[in-house]
Amino acid sequence: MTQKKENRIPEKTPSEEAAKPEETSAPGKGIDIPAKTVKTGRKRTVFFILVFAFAAAIAVLEIFPPEYSSDPLIQDMMKVTVTRLIGASLFIPIMLTRKYRILGFTKKNRAFALLVTLPALAVVINNLPVIGLLSGSAAVTHRGTALALYALESISIGLFEEVAFRGVLFMSVLEDRRSSSREIFGATLVTSLVFGAVHILNLFIGASPLSVILQVGYSFLIGGMCAIVLLRTHSVWICVFLHSLFDFNGNLVPKLGEGKIWDAATVAITAVLGVAVLVFMLAVLKNTRPSDVAGIFPGLPPEPEEDGGKPE
Repeated sequence: MTQKKENRIPEKTPSEEAAKPEETSAPGKGIDIPAKTVKTGRKRTVFFILVFAFAAAIAVLEIFPPEYSSDPLIQDMMKVTVTRLIGASLFIPIMLTRKYRILGFTKKNRAFALLVTLPALAVVINNLPVIGLLSGSAAVTHRGTALALYALESISIGLFEEVAFRGVLFMSVLEDRRSSSREIFGATLVTSLVFGAVHILNLFIGASPLSVILQVGYSFLIGGMCAIVLLRTHSVWICVFLHSLFDFNGNLVPKLGEGKIWDAATVAITAVLGVAVLVFMLAVLKNTRPSDVAGIFPGLPPEPEEDGGKPE
């Protein structure tokens, strides 16, 4: 008897299998798309869907807030707190996934990093009407729940704005613009301008043009100051603390009290301190080198400086 030969397809060796690239066919097409590309595209789609959903939720809650309280003051503070915490819950994961090293305090030049923080802290403390409160011309009339909620509102604003604008936006721009002092200076200036300009939107929620102009101005300054502190300390949480305390001190009497917060002495101190800190911060920013921020991006070493790295 003769045996029938079986037709078999030759099996591939393990090395041949390993050499074959992993591919995924696009639905309905004969073109093969790498699985990694498909996965990245899906992640990007999910990311934009989440951003849109969070933005829509914030807009709805801002324009049509639920009734948290019959007290207008409590209602307003609850609305701001809820929307800002929602925003922070979106941007904190984004900041963490970028793996920027801005969650601690820089191990390099701790003394100088502290020196940069102290002038910023002086500006923050000066935002409280100390003279008015000590002299009795200004007073805080709301205590207890209102004061605690106001503190939470200030923290939620500082957390959301610093994580979104310094922890994500500024870091994203700086990641590609940090090969010289000039580029670092430009990244700080541009993102601070964006932060200030965003406050123009307050016109659409009933704020007066004059108050919005003032908000844009001081937001640009506080944004730049916090950006410089972040560059030198590598800690976004210090920026959150400074921003939250700045807002708490500045709106404490207008929102929870009554009386005069501006007098000749306060105006003079604020002007002198403001100019002095501005000059100091600009000097620090001008002399910030790529090596000073390299630790923030451990996997991406900066390119060598050109022309001494100083901004024109």
